[in-house]
Amino acid sequence: MEFVFDCGWCGGDNYFVGKQVGWWVDKWEIPSEWYCRFCDGLNDTPDPPWTEA
Repeated sequence: MEFVFDCGWCGGDNYFVGKQVGWWVDKWEIPSEWYCRFCDGLNDTPDPPWTEA
């Protein structure tokens, strides 16, 4: 499943494909930190629920 996160520095949309953590659960794994593809600012992943892209 793909999720979208807003950069805390420039507001740009960053998309991530989550890895499912199990067969029968609706839980996804996303990196805890990531760099914005626009401004290269370091961001923390917010707590779920996340916005689907």
